[in-house]
Amino acid sequence: MSKLKYWPQRLLMLLLGVMVTECGSQLFVALDIGAAPFMILVQGVSRQTGLSYGQSTTVLMLLCLLAIFFTSRRHIRPGTVFCMFFTGPIVDFYASLFSLIIPDRRPLLLTVLLVALGCVIVAIGIGISVHSEAGACPNDLIPVIADEKIPRLQLRWSRMLWDASCIIVGFCMGGTLGIGTVIALTLYGPCLQFFLPVARTLARWLRIPVQAAS
Repeated sequence: MSKLKYWPQRLLMLLLGVMVTECGSQLFVALDIGAAPFMILVQGVSRQTGLSYGQSTTVLMLLCLLAIFFTSRRHIRPGTVFCMFFTGPIVDFYASLFSLIIPDRRPLLLTVLLVALGCVIVAIGIGISVHSEAGACPNDLIPVIADEKIPRLQLRWSRMLWDASCIIVGFCMGGTLGIGTVIALTLYGPCLQFFLPVARTLARWLRIPVQAAS
């Protein structure tokens, strides 16, 4: 019963994490210099099937969930299912928003700064989602599970391997590869590991026991 009373805070923390993550991810798409790694896979599926980015995201998360079910089902929690069905609409929302507010013509320096900002935003969002312990987006859990099952593989490297796999498959299906993708591939993993303390701070602010969020 003591654990159940923290579920509202956990779900709120998870929702914040998903919204932050997808904000950074869709920022990459709007900049049109190469999508974030997982979004390249989403783009590929979308262009092959005719589904929207949001719908394609949901389909891919279902596939990731199946993989998690057969490899480490203890990671599947109510929030994992929540992410599958709520992330798609959030993706479509940010896609529409950024298409309106990001100018087509902008200084190169601004583009570089926005790419770096996108990396930081995504890393913070993923950290918040994972440390909510309510469950996280299935695609974000894949490198976390790999890190657990291969002790010598640090989280930064497992994340980079997962991102590289998404890029290769997505590009072969028609996803947009660019300099932004390369930047994301090199920064996501290290940024995620560096910004994990932000998630722990948020957990304490929401009065979730620190040991549960660490």
